[in-house]
Amino acid sequence: MQVNNFEVLFERTLQASNLSEKQQAVLRASLTLFAEQGFDKTSTGEIAKQAGVSEGTVFKQFKTKKGILEALMKPFVAEIIPLAITEFVTEIDSNQFNDFRQFVTYVSRDRMDFALANQKQVKIFIQEMSRDPKIIQTMAARLQQLLTGDLGQLFNKFQESGQLVDWPLPRIGRYIASTIASYIAPQLLGVSTDFDTEQASQEAAEFLVRGLTPVKG
Repeated sequence: MQVNNFEVLFERTLQASNLSEKQQAVLRASLTLFAEQGFDKTSTGEIAKQAGVSEGTVFKQFKTKKGILEALMKPFVAEIIPLAITEFVTEIDSNQFNDFRQFVTYVSRDRMDFALANQKQVKIFIQEMSRDPKIIQTMAARLQQLLTGDLGQLFNKFQESGQLVDWPLPRIGRYIASTIASYIAPQLLGVSTDFDTEQASQEAAEFLVRGLTPVKG
């Protein structure tokens, strides 16, 4: 299954859940409002209006606004993001990269396109990461798992061919992820509105190649 649209996959998880139609409507409305206005600035009254239910129904189903957020985040952390990561690694494997520059250029462009295509969901995820350290820990554990699999083997191949610095793989993974995130986050959070994905991905790739290529001599 191609996991290239968080909204489609989120809808599928709702349809497959045991949630009532009203509960599903509340979560859909919350996803939109939290992304547009932020969690703190969104009231339960606004959620109820957007969902077409009474405010009492919102409280009855989820108790608190935090309960709504937790219900939103659960499928993303447990199902949606892991599936998206798995698909991404499969794409990398299918390309069979032999050149490190080609690899980081592809990764930079692909992840920027992915984040912008799923801007609403990724924005909420970034905001919640700052609130809940457990999410960061979960993602760090997932990255570690990837680096012991096919992605780690690819990095080892680049190291053996002299294209990639001989650092621990988690350090390299964090370096790449944080560089790409530094371009994406301002756009998602509304700090920057002028964004050229092609230029940004080329800049990120150049920075990564310069920073991660072994120094000769």
